Amino acid sequence: PTYSPKSIFLLLAIFAAVAQFATTSVPVSETAGITFEVGTAVAMAAIPFFGPAAAAAIVAFSSLSIWMAKSRNEVTWKKSWRQLSFNTGMWSIAIFGAGEFYTYLNGYLYDSHLIVQMLLWAVTAMVNTQLNFWLLVVMLRLQHGPQVKPLKLWQENSWATLIDFLIKNIGGGFLIFATKTYGWIAIAAFFLPILLSAIAFRLYVRQMQNHMNNLESIITERTQELSDLMREKDAFLAVFSHDMKTPLTTIGLYADLLMEFPNIIQTKPHIPEILQTNQRALTNMVNDILDLEKLQIDATFDLVKEPFDLLPALESVTESMSVQAERKGISLSQNFNTHAAYISGDAQQIQRAFQNLLSNAIKYTPENGQVVVEVQVAEEAVNIAVKDTGYGIPKEDLPFVFDRFRRVKKHERMAGGTGLGLAIVKAIVEAHDGRISVTSREGQGSRFLVSLPLELAAVPA
Repeated sequence: PTYSPKSIFLLLAIFAAVAQFATTSVPVSETAGITFEVGTAVAMAAIPFFGPAAAAAIVAFSSLSIWMAKSRNEVTWKKSWRQLSFNTGMWSIAIFGAGEFYTYLNGYLYDSHLIVQMLLWAVTAMVNTQLNFWLLVVMLRLQHGPQVKPLKLWQENSWATLIDFLIKNIGGGFLIFATKTYGWIAIAAFFLPILLSAIAFRLYVRQMQNHMNNLESIITERTQELSDLMREKDAFLAVFSHDMKTPLTTIGLYADLLMEFPNIIQTKPHIPEILQTNQRALTNMVNDILDLEKLQIDATFDLVKEPFDLLPALESVTESMSVQAERKGISLSQNFNTHAAYISGDAQQIQRAFQNLLSNAIKYTPENGQVVVEVQVAEEAVNIAVKDTGYGIPKEDLPFVFDRFRRVKKHERMAGGTGLGLAIVKAIVEAHDGRISVTSREGQGSRFLVSLPLELAAVPA
């Protein structure tokens, strides 16, 4: 075919400039990256026709064209010009070096068979890709020193250099073959699918980068959650150690008194009660830890479910907490609107849950306050409310009252605790297919509402 060298050169330069709009960049460090673009492949197609210098000139022209097309303010002008100079210089040197390699080897090849030319072009594309990459690595090394590890960068970005090689080998090879066979018309025909492929690749890379950014956000969020959990656990251990120290010290002091003065029990008969109270406090703490461990392994605990009447269980819990309430002058009462409320569940665990709720209500209610246990039966559920006239929970703390290790900071000095009680209550209630919620106003009191499904089949006829 006959064609004008000037028209071929002009078309390659124009198409290389247009191809810059499909440029895709992949970062290899905080300040630099590998750029995939069809423009270099188009420019390399000029090597067999016009030589290495012409190919380097096309690269420089295409880079300058896209830079001039982009709008920028005065602040970014100098920075973008430096970046343009760096990229253009690096690409031009790489393509010129690859072109010299191609010209040198082609001069020794007497066989112009298509396969031989394809192999020569593939090697040339690989030389260009590696020159481009290692020029970038050298510049990074000069800028940042020994912290840049060339071999590590090469291993981490080998996939990127492979894609760059394929773009230049296949894209540039097609253009050379088409131009030699069909002339300038083929340049336009083959350029369009190559450009569309580059655009598709750009969209794919952007999608993958967005996906990676989302993964990084998820990892950051999970890391923060773990950090918060560890911080809460440390705070819990500090509180737990402090709360254990008090009953242990009390038990130790009275044990020493009993050993030194065995007959002191006659003048101070309340000592056994004090020892028993502190022993129960320690037992409750240990039970909280054991329940927490069960919570982490199996949210259902070791439940032994069977139908039972909830009202006697609540009465038993209320009676057991009456001594604690009387010591503070707190009125502890019950208000049931039914004579029976059968549910299917583990009676011992249910009692444990309401014991925790009542204990909290009494602990955080000042002297002469009131605590009421109300029961109302609906169609398919029984609603149990534990109400108090206590200190109340600040609005900002309400969403977290059922979290493990969480305690209301304003209440920490008012009463001891591990921060596990309400988390265990919630787990027990949910293990019985129930729900628990809380409403509270600071300075007026709190209301914990537990809703459990009724076992209608167990109601006596």
